[in-house]
Amino acid sequence: MIALFLVSAIFAILCYRYDPKSPSLRWVVFLLICSSLAGLSRAIIESFIPALNKNDMNFDLLNTFLYGLRIFTGFVSIYFCPYGILMHAVVYSGRFTSKVIRTLKYILLIPIPFMVDTTVYVPDIVPDFDSMLYWAVPYICIACIIHIYAYMTEKDEKKKKSRFITLSLMFPVILTALILNYIVRAFNSSNQIWRYVVFFLVISFFIFIWKALGSGSLNGIKLRYEREAREKTSKAVTSGTSLLNHSIKNQIYKINSSLQIIQPHSHNLDASCQKAVEIINKSSNHLIEMVDRMQSQTQEIQVKKSNCDLSELMDETLNYVQKEIEAKGITVEKVYEPNIYAYCDSTHTKEVFLNIIKNSIESMDRSGNIRVVITKGTGNQITVSFTDDGSGISEENLRHVTEPFFTTKGRRGTNFGLGLHYCYDVMLKSNGNLHIESELNKGTTVTLTFPLKG
Repeated sequence: MIALFLVSAIFAILCYRYDPKSPSLRWVVFLLICSSLAGLSRAIIESFIPALNKNDMNFDLLNTFLYGLRIFTGFVSIYFCPYGILMHAVVYSGRFTSKVIRTLKYILLIPIPFMVDTTVYVPDIVPDFDSMLYWAVPYICIACIIHIYAYMTEKDEKKKKSRFITLSLMFPVILTALILNYIVRAFNSSNQIWRYVVFFLVISFFIFIWKALGSGSLNGIKLRYEREAREKTSKAVTSGTSLLNHSIKNQIYKINSSLQIIQPHSHNLDASCQKAVEIINKSSNHLIEMVDRMQSQTQEIQVKKSNCDLSELMDETLNYVQKEIEAKGITVEKVYEPNIYAYCDSTHTKEVFLNIIKNSIESMDRSGNIRVVITKGTGNQITVSFTDDGSGISEENLRHVTEPFFTTKGRRGTNFGLGLHYCYDVMLKSNGNLHIESELNKGTTVTLTFPLKG
């Protein structure tokens, strides 16, 4: 049982470490703490106390403490585990509102206080498995149904794959605990077959490590890795470009200072020299403009979130590019659900919309269609999608389009390949996400996911 205690504790620390703000992962951590306490409870009675007796360290005060700890850890682990399993399913499914989740968090606790009176504590804790048949077993069964329903109704293929991986890890442990730890022990409380749950937990632990570090995704841990990597990249880009811009500006200012000395005497120069001075002046001003533009696109993003009407922000953005849309004969189809508010930064969000719409416009030579959809997604999410029938993006380029300085448009004008990189960073800092699907010569769909609340 020491193995159960250690594996569960390590498992819980890993989950919490990689995404402490994830509601679903917090419930996973809660479950793992229950599992760890179960291991500790058994280790006290099977390992710690016998070891103390063997070494003549059987002190009354220490025995009282260990007995109390045994009762507490045993009670928490056996009674709170079904509650945690059901709450994790409710949160992770994404099918319940925040208000419903908050309500269930307290309502589902109701059976546990009654177990205080029905549990035997002397000479050792004996949980009331008979009563648990009527609430703990249904809790776990309902949790399984919610998980399966959420998986079957998930439309996003990436999320569906993530759900499948999560279920493949959790279901063996949950179902084994349901049958061996709750149902079998209700008919024979002395049966020791429940110990096989540890076997499934250890297997899940190693699969978890493999999936979290590999190509899979569990409860957003893979996304957490990606976000950390992107944050490091963004910081490197920001510091690198700031240093480069500072160096370039210093040299440009030296050129401009020299021009200030030359220009008052330029009438003494011949026509070709005067022309050269004029070219140098224009070029230095253009360089300063480009450096300032690059600086503005790479500076660290600070979001100030509030409840924003996305339809209003979208219409304001479309007004900015109305002339470009009309010039190319592009049709914009707007599909807005009424009263859609998201928790985001209005200024940065409009800039994200603008970047994506401009990309769609630039992907079409003449005419074409852009479809903008704003809708309430699953759970506490809102989705905004932009679909165009432009030139599309090749599969090879698609994986790189959100990387800084990557562009498929060529290095013309002030295009530095920072638009989608900026958009992706804004969405991550808004606790949302950006997903791109595209096919060459057929079009592109960009989907933004916003939280209802921060």
